[in-house]
Amino acid sequence: MRRVDPGREQSIRASASDCASARERSGTGTASGRRLEQLESITDSALGFMSLEDMLSELLERVRTLLGADTAAVLLLDEDRNVLVARAARGLEEEVRQGVQVPVAQGFAGRVAAQARPVVIEDLSRADIVNPILRQKGVRSMLGVPIHVEGRVIGVMHVGALQRREFGADDVTLLQLAADGAALAIDNARLSEQRALTQIMQRTVLPDALPDVPGLRFSAKYLPAGSGIKIGGDWYDVFQLPDGRMTVVIGDVVGRGVVAASVMAEIRTALRAYLLEGHALSRVMSLLNELLVSMGRSRSATVSILELDVEADELEMVTAGHLPALLVGPGDETAFLEQPAGLPLGFTAGGDYDSRRHPFAVGSTLLLYTDGLIERRGESIDEGLDRLIAAARQAAGGGDRSFADRVYSALVDETSLEDDVALLAIDSLPLPDRLELTLDAQPWVLAGLRRTVGRWLANQGLEVDERFDLTLATSEAAGNAIEHAYGGRDATFSVICERDRKGVRVSIRDSGRWRKAGAYGRGRGLAIMRALVDSLEIEREESGTTVVITKQRSAGVA
Repeated sequence: MRRVDPGREQSIRASASDCASARERSGTGTASGRRLEQLESITDSALGFMSLEDMLSELLERVRTLLGADTAAVLLLDEDRNVLVARAARGLEEEVRQGVQVPVAQGFAGRVAAQARPVVIEDLSRADIVNPILRQKGVRSMLGVPIHVEGRVIGVMHVGALQRREFGADDVTLLQLAADGAALAIDNARLSEQRALTQIMQRTVLPDALPDVPGLRFSAKYLPAGSGIKIGGDWYDVFQLPDGRMTVVIGDVVGRGVVAASVMAEIRTALRAYLLEGHALSRVMSLLNELLVSMGRSRSATVSILELDVEADELEMVTAGHLPALLVGPGDETAFLEQPAGLPLGFTAGGDYDSRRHPFAVGSTLLLYTDGLIERRGESIDEGLDRLIAAARQAAGGGDRSFADRVYSALVDETSLEDDVALLAIDSLPLPDRLELTLDAQPWVLAGLRRTVGRWLANQGLEVDERFDLTLATSEAAGNAIEHAYGGRDATFSVICERDRKGVRVSIRDSGRWRKAGAYGRGRGLAIMRALVDSLEIEREESGTTVVITKQRSAGVA
């Protein structure tokens, strides 16, 4: 193997400016003149309108033809992992299909990138390489050059011959000129690809819409400080677990671009999986930390996870290095929720995370946010937190816009935004005396229905045992409506909860067609419901069926 000496490298660079005069001296009809014309055609403007894959494929075919080589390939630098990744090849297609990756400073391509200069291998059998495909394909001699953009190496272009060949100074010059001429187009296409991927991942991670949950109101704002590869790792999520618990998450992954977005997506997916497995919040956070540490990307993230218990007017929270949530009480009093200290995810294995319960009374608002909302260059974090408290108190006064919108408008100047901003607000609202729900006729809605009805019954003054009986009967009636009245069809059913002086009444109405014989209350469902409530009535009509269940108290409902 031989490296091109610095003096020769400078002459390679200088020769680019001599191409036009060289063609004039050579004449367009000579062999050297035709070669120069071919060189110019390699990087014509048409390449700039192609996708990255198509552009590299066309470019390598032209390079291979120009140099009379058997193989040609481009490897692009993944700066986060400091490896070269095969992106396109001619004659070495296996490099791309097998996803060849070469660490910088190792192997042939790795040395080209590390030294930032051309490298020639005259006899591959005696060279130290890390890519076995080169020998498997029978490549004997190789020439590689760095791809530069503004003084930094973004990749490596190399060609190879199946017969031993001495790549001369002209070959080195031509390949380097080809790489230099295509470098900007390659970089632009690469950045466009990363920008599109990052934006897609960002849209995928953020929820399409916030859920509509009786007694809760969600509002959110998200604004990236940049676009594409400048997008950071701020995110939030709101979802309901199969047992009806509402889970709220906010987080911030260190870094920007594709890697930050991919780490964000992995955390989001893993978090949902751990919660679905039934782990406690503290255990979920520990598992996320172990996951991030095992990824080995030198990435970290701050995260807060909450579970809302609407029946008990409480929330449970666990935090990994994230900024404290702000609670605005019914009387507009404000307080940051105190949490046990927990390191950000990804710093070290074996981190401990403890959850804590906090009151979340009706009329309160909880505010979750990322550091871009409050941090400003040249001031302390305490100043930003004080500014947040003032904005939250002002927003609590009400207005046409959501709570998140009002806080955001008071704190964020979009023209001078330095960091991404994510903001999520949860309002705890009183349930009306007459509660009307319209639900999808799907089994997964039953858990949420039970929790909502249980909260409404608690507001009406029913005791725990009474709430249990009526909630279970309501769930059984709703389950029968889903199963028997609709089957596999997409539809909805309604639930209406009302009170009077003697007790409460719950009506479950569907618009489906029932089975002819014994359809309602299959098995012991009907008997169970009658045993739990004071009365049960079934009204069947052509337009649907209504089940009315009532529960009375000896002293009446308070």
